[in-house]
Order: sequence, then C-alpha cells, then structure tokens
Amino acid sequence: ASFTIVVFMILLGFSYGMSSTLFGAIWPEVYGTLHLGSLRAITVSLMVFMSAAGPGVTGWLIDLGVPFSTQLLYMGSFCFGAVVLMTLASHAYRVRLNQPEVI
Repeated sequence: ASFTIVVFMILLGFSYGMSSTLFGAIWPEVYGTLHLGSLRAITVSLMVFMSAAGPGVTGWLIDLGVPFSTQLLYMGSFCFGAVVLMTLASHAYRVRLNQPEVI
C-alpha cells in the first residue's frame, strides 16, 4: 500500500498549510492583538518540544512492551477527543458572540 504514503503526505501538507493560515486569521479575533506574540511564542515552543519528545516517548513505550499499534489507537483516540472538545468550544464561542452557527 505505497499509495498510503502519498495520501498521508498530501493530507499532512494540507493540514500544515491550513493550520498556519487559520491560526493567523483566527487568533487575533479570539484573543486580540495585545498578547498575540506571547501566545504564539508559547504555542510554537510547546509544539517544537512535543515534536522532539514524541519519538522518545514512543520508543520508551515500545521498550516497556506497549505495541506501536496500541499507541496509535491511543493517539487516534486523543485526536478524536480533541476534535470533540474543539467543536464544543467553538460552539460556546459562537454562542458567546451571539452569532448563528454555520454547519
């Protein structure tokens, strides 16, 4: 299934491109511009740290006997939970602004 690598890379590029564009547009609307630089600095530094720590933690868990497939199930569950929480948070934000919800 070598096509999955191509699909993964396309989706990864789409994800990175959309996230940088959306964060640049949404963050000033949500948090204002006063502390925007500080928020971005903290967020980017945490992303870099977690990206560096991820392979080490995964290797450590493999050494403890946790199969990589099990780790992927937990990672996927975490992502699904994050999507649910962000959906709830965006709904609460729209209600707070008294704007109609667009689905």
